[in-house]
Amino acid sequence: MSPNQQFPNMPADCLYAGLAIAPNATAAIEGDQEITYQELTDRVEAFALALRDQLTQDDKVALCALNNLEHLTAFLAILAAGFTWIPINPKNGKALNQQLLEVAKPALILVDLESKNTLPDNTHGARTWLLNDSSESISSLSAPFVGRAFDKVAPKLDDIMGIKFTGGTTGTPKGVIQTHRNVAAVIDNMQNVFQFTKSDRNLAVAPLTHGGSHYILPLLAVGGCHLLQSSPDPEKILTALRQEKASVSFMPPTLIYKLLDQPDISAEDFPHLRHLTYSAAPMPPARIQQVQRIIGDRISTVYGQTEAPMTITAMGPKDLAKPELHASVGKACLHSEVAILDAAGNSVDPGESGEVAVRGSIVMPRYFDAPEKTTEAFQGDWLLTGDVGYLNEQNYLFLKGRSKELIISGGFNVYPAEVENILIQHPDISECAVVGIEDDYWGERVEAAICVLDNKDIDIDQLQNSLKAQLGPVKTPKVFHRLAQLPRNPVGKVVRRDILKLIEQANTSEENQL
Repeated sequence: MSPNQQFPNMPADCLYAGLAIAPNATAAIEGDQEITYQELTDRVEAFALALRDQLTQDDKVALCALNNLEHLTAFLAILAAGFTWIPINPKNGKALNQQLLEVAKPALILVDLESKNTLPDNTHGARTWLLNDSSESISSLSAPFVGRAFDKVAPKLDDIMGIKFTGGTTGTPKGVIQTHRNVAAVIDNMQNVFQFTKSDRNLAVAPLTHGGSHYILPLLAVGGCHLLQSSPDPEKILTALRQEKASVSFMPPTLIYKLLDQPDISAEDFPHLRHLTYSAAPMPPARIQQVQRIIGDRISTVYGQTEAPMTITAMGPKDLAKPELHASVGKACLHSEVAILDAAGNSVDPGESGEVAVRGSIVMPRYFDAPEKTTEAFQGDWLLTGDVGYLNEQNYLFLKGRSKELIISGGFNVYPAEVENILIQHPDISECAVVGIEDDYWGERVEAAICVLDNKDIDIDQLQNSLKAQLGPVKTPKVFHRLAQLPRNPVGKVVRRDILKLIEQANTSEENQL
């Protein structure tokens, strides 16, 4: 990567780019509150000065809040003031948030009232500011600095912008360093894929502490508007899509499913929608077809991970409309390069499976205070994603699952996603997850957790015979377990280790086996 690499928009400049386009245009809406670009810039600069008054330049600032105007203002102020941003998801709960704060050691924690109870009692010496309390809020903290001259930072590309923590579905979360270069590359990738304009309105319902944050800056850079919504209530989402002219939105698949379950929903409910983008978890082809039947060819996808944020690959509605690409996550984006590597680290031929590797400007430089984990994550300049997949002849990426989730049964490789994509096609199964269970004969035997619509009865013999015809006997689950819902982490990813615990308990007691 060239030290002189140029990007159309640096993260710290995005708000000012939008301001230059139309100062009086609406930058964000929360409920009945609206704020223009000029008003937002004034608030951001005053709060940035308040932060500078209390902190030293190397300090880190944690931000724990719902999707609201205070959150947006605080995030942009941390960026404008030049501090390191540490997003903390309120949905994590106290135990995980205590762990994250112990690792990150921020000097200051910014939190809204609604999220205060998700922080631990011991903040390890960090001060806490409430963002929306009557006596201590952004407005009161900023009041002494309103109208003062402000000089925004001019960071170098390799300066640290933030430290984000991995979701923790496989163990202890790791702190991922994201530089201004990384985020500038993501901004450019997203603009290249989605072609945002000043007419776009982003329905921000996914947490701004996670993937939803990557929509903030590119939309601001073109003068677009954010519709901030904390509640994942499907009725409220539909209202925003119908009445507030939302044109783009990023959601995990589970939320899209809830949206589709609303009565009498149709394409007419989405008059302005251009991109309903799913990520954070796979969406089986059968579900993609369902979305397309109901809302038309407006669904798109991005694939990334905290170490290579958001845009390793992407695919828009036009390509995703092709049935042969329903199982794909698209092609490499502008600032990412994808390869499939074998166990020796060599690239494999199209159609052959191996570990997905990525390099380019979106890739993190390292983990925070974890040199050994950093070394394990890289092969040369390739980041090893831990995902298994293949590229077809046209360089579309297809994922088969996590390398750690691979099941070896009777000497055969079984990728859970391959089985799940067939299983989910059953009309009475709403969700499913396939795992490997230790077995004296098979080594590992394939078992499945399923969620059944309306508590219906399922003919398991018939289901197994159907799966055997499509997958063969080795890949067909030996046992099915009925769960009310699949366990997920705070960002919507299925936590397979929790499923394994539930299945092991069920195998011991034979409860919930079908």
